[in-house]
Amino acid sequence: MKFQSFANLGYAVAVSLLVAACGGGGGSPVNQLVGTALDVAPANGTFYAGVPATISVTGGHSPYLIASSEPGILPVPSRVEGSFEVVPNNPGVVDIGLAPGALPIRSVNVTVRDSLGAVVTIAIKVAQNFLTGYRLVFVTSTCAAAAGATSVTPCAGGDTAVQLAAVSNGSLHGNEAFRLEVVRGQFAFYTPDSSTSVISNSVTVTSDHEGKITAIIRVPSGVPPQIAIVRVVHIASGTSTEQVFTISGAVNTPLTLTAIPATFTFTAADSTSCGSGSGDFFVFDGVPPYMAVSSNSAVGVTPTSTGSQPGRFTITVANGAACPNAAPVIVTDSQGNRVTVTVTSLRGPTATPPPPLAVAPNSITLACGTSGSVSVVGGSGSYSVTSSHPQVNATVSGRTITITRVAPDPVGSTFPTTASISVTDGSTAQVVTATVPATCP
Repeated sequence: MKFQSFANLGYAVAVSLLVAACGGGGGSPVNQLVGTALDVAPANGTFYAGVPATISVTGGHSPYLIASSEPGILPVPSRVEGSFEVVPNNPGVVDIGLAPGALPIRSVNVTVRDSLGAVVTIAIKVAQNFLTGYRLVFVTSTCAAAAGATSVTPCAGGDTAVQLAAVSNGSLHGNEAFRLEVVRGQFAFYTPDSSTSVISNSVTVTSDHEGKITAIIRVPSGVPPQIAIVRVVHIASGTSTEQVFTISGAVNTPLTLTAIPATFTFTAADSTSCGSGSGDFFVFDGVPPYMAVSSNSAVGVTPTSTGSQPGRFTITVANGAACPNAAPVIVTDSQGNRVTVTVTSLRGPTATPPPPLAVAPNSITLACGTSGSVSVVGGSGSYSVTSSHPQVNATVSGRTITITRVAPDPVGSTFPTTASISVTDGSTAQVVTATVPATCP
């Protein structure tokens, strides 16, 4: 009877717990019906690495405690209220004894325990993601093959076709979308089109019926040797893998920069000063950014650096007493390649001395109130005149001098009968003699 009493007591406690679990006494409601058995699905399943999968938990009494035998391969939450989602990691080590060509898997046990101690263990096979079976192959290239080379390698300044083919478990992934992305390295994806061409850091392609995807990699000219990384993303699942390859650079093949024009000559109008002015030149066949520096203080260059292709610079020579002679402007690109632009400033031609100043005629006779003309030539071409006679006026217009005997004279006045008209260009002078009446009238 004592043992029976204990059994009845245990039953009463269990019933009390079940009632409390169902909400009796103000407790929180449970998610499952009393009396249903704990069930976890799938009992045996295959999950692919990187692809979300759901483990369904029904029956029993929540909350549930979850444990994974390989938490690094199949991480699970420690406590849930019901079904939950997992994202397996890619197993680096697979099960021993798999047949050749079999799907590479790692077996993991997932244990689910409910709040009353019921336990269910399921067996999950975590398969290596199929993208790990892709092998990057360069099939053809515009790059020259190295002597004795048996494979194609992308190179600086070349286009190279790359293929990725699915070989995992004999499963072909044809007619599926993939995205290729630049992760590291100086390269891009080149997509030719009938109307235009696109160069970008990512490209989306569709695999053919054999599961192959093909793209073209373009490497800029002049890049150094380097390790590059491309990422392949299976768009439907979001899973990805990265492939490493080598770019053959141009370290031992210096580029030849071209400057157009490569020489500048500025000539002054005359010999009294040096030639001055400005002009542009362009730089081709290098790898931007370009830098330019002048070694002569009389020669300026702007800008000092430019990332444009081709590079464009402006040469300026100020007017001064010192004339630069083949002054160098050194232009370099990002790879250290160099070209020199020379700048020369010249004085102008020596001026031809003007013909001597002359007048014709150099004498003239005037009556009262009359005028006469005299021509002037030579000299600087800029003339002025002066008359020595108070009643004789002289004016100059261009190369003609007009001389006038003014009338009438003041009453009772008598004046000289000759007048000297001086003509000068500022450096030399000539004299015209005018014979005039002593009185007018």
